Amino acid sequence: MYYRFAALYFITYVIALPLLCWDMRYSMYFRYDVMTDRQKHLDRAIEENQQRIAEAEEYLRKHGPRHRVFRRLNLMVLKRVQPQIVITVVTIARQPQNGVNKHRYLTQVVTQFAELLEHEEAADVVFQVCNVNVPPEAHHEAVFLSKYVPVVQRESNEEQTEEEDPFEREKLDYIFCLEKSVELNPEYVLMVEDDALPTPDILHVLRHKLQYRLKLRIRQGEFVHHSDDWAFLKLYDIERLQGYGNDARSFLELTGAGFLGGTAFLLVLQKRGHKTQRRLFIFALGFVYVVLLCWAIGRQYFLQLRRLSPQLYTVTTGPFCCTPAVVYPVKMAADIAAFLKTGTCEERYPLDFALSDFAIDKGLTRYKVEPNLVLHVGLVSSIRADVRNPFE
Repeated sequence: MYYRFAALYFITYVIALPLLCWDMRYSMYFRYDVMTDRQKHLDRAIEENQQRIAEAEEYLRKHGPRHRVFRRLNLMVLKRVQPQIVITVVTIARQPQNGVNKHRYLTQVVTQFAELLEHEEAADVVFQVCNVNVPPEAHHEAVFLSKYVPVVQRESNEEQTEEEDPFEREKLDYIFCLEKSVELNPEYVLMVEDDALPTPDILHVLRHKLQYRLKLRIRQGEFVHHSDDWAFLKLYDIERLQGYGNDARSFLELTGAGFLGGTAFLLVLQKRGHKTQRRLFIFALGFVYVVLLCWAIGRQYFLQLRRLSPQLYTVTTGPFCCTPAVVYPVKMAADIAAFLKTGTCEERYPLDFALSDFAIDKGLTRYKVEPNLVLHVGLVSSIRADVRNPFE
């Protein structure tokens, strides 16, 4: 029997997994050459971006500005009925960087949301684009899309000083868009950066988590309203930080998987008459086998199984970083806007840190959803003059 276990381990970890996982970036078997693979994956990301642009442009061409989905999106902004969610896409013009010229991230995000709202035909969701470019008319992509969807912007005569810190400018832009969202008096505000592409199930999952995880809690066997103890819900976290070993929860998941593996080995291999010591040995081998299997493949890939149902998504304590997509209760959105005005952001103290400080200062909880509900597709930063690493 010991030879069987040795053969199983050898086939799995020396033969099978290296062949299957060599191109999976979060696997322990991922092969990465700093000089050649970064450019290869950057080229692949640019190619995928061009494909998404083509699909988005085809969607706009096929539907046209007078299509019912775009008419409805424009009418929803004018209605006085309180929406459940206001989705605001914050956008600014990006400059070409290192060969990455045609971004069109905003077009991709707008068409993706339009398609989702078209199929859902939700009457309680307001969608708008917030153009914070100075001057706004220089953001040609946003100007073009204003024929399709509602676009809010500052006055054209507003000036931006060259010496203004870009991180402080980002904060001021965020405040402007947040306040414009609050003016529509929703229950929740979803702030989305213009390079955060929503997943197909984002609205279904978001509604489920807001209703049954954050708005209603089970207490003594009954649902009770309990929605005033959290500051925000982040829909994105950096994927490379979602692996095993980054927080205590992931270790618990790994331990649970190990116990399942050990139990499965016992059920399959134990025979009558086996001594307790032998059964413990079989359990330990199964435990270690599954733990190593999960660790070698990567938690990020097992998280994708949760996409099978909104009920399987988890809501956990949120990180300090990342603002591609964040949900705020409307009262918190107004309070956060006021809080942000009291401080100054810089490279060492960016917007996401300021948001976390608000939660800490008020004694509120930060949440995040796993797996991510948006895909961060932007290769060119709106703040830094460089191209983002495609592996992040």
